[in-house]
Amino acid sequence: MKRWLAVLTLFAVGLAVSPGQSAPDFRLRDLSGKVYTLGSFKGKPMVITFWASWCPICRAEFPRLHQLAQEYQVPFVVISREPRDTEQVVRDYMKNYPRFLPLLAQPGGDNPVAVANRYKVLGHPWTFVLDGEGKVVNLYAGRVDVESLKDDLALAGYPE
Repeated sequence: MKRWLAVLTLFAVGLAVSPGQSAPDFRLRDLSGKVYTLGSFKGKPMVITFWASWCPICRAEFPRLHQLAQEYQVPFVVISREPRDTEQVVRDYMKNYPRFLPLLAQPGGDNPVAVANRYKVLGHPWTFVLDGEGKVVNLYAGRVDVESLKDDLALAGYPE
């Protein structure tokens, strides 16, 4: 069973936006209403994680990822692709993670599910490391090893 799951995960990752490709753009807003696009982060390495509030892997890894976000001071965007994660659910969940930048649907812009579909995300969590030009350095379907993420950020140009 574990072997089948590993094969399925590799297949899913093969469908996603791949390292070396430009990350798809988006137009989403933060909890205060400020609108962000991928271009908002140009020139800076960044991390994008697609998550869900009920996801056990997300719950387990968010404290370590948040610690990394604090240490490295890189933009760490979190986008819930779960339609049941209302703005209030996201707001409440993110109180413990002030260094994360949660992005939500933007009227006249995108919704998180559409953005996840552009990235070809098939589950929770999926994490993308981008360089300052918006190109994918690496991606993770499922759990992220923090040491590997540090290596990816170095490849992405951190520190500049």
